[in-house]
Amino acid sequence: MTIQDEALAGRVRNALAQDKRLGGQAIAVRVAQGEISLKGIVDTDEQWELAKLVVRGIPGVRQLNVEELSIRESQF
Repeated sequence: MTIQDEALAGRVRNALAQDKRLGGQAIAVRVAQGEISLKGIVDTDEQWELAKLVVRGIPGVRQLNVEELSIRESQF
């Protein structure tokens, strides 16, 4: 991972952690050449969409992969 990728990963992690609407969801962040991959589980569809929106708003993000970010299944 380059210094730029490390800095970008830090900005992404911080932005996700600081957004109260995500409720402290554990989302892992990987970066390779400006491409962000998110991995983890969120509680709702809205949180999944919000995570994408937050990350896409960060300068330096070239591409976003959310294939490994899933939504927790309802218990009903």
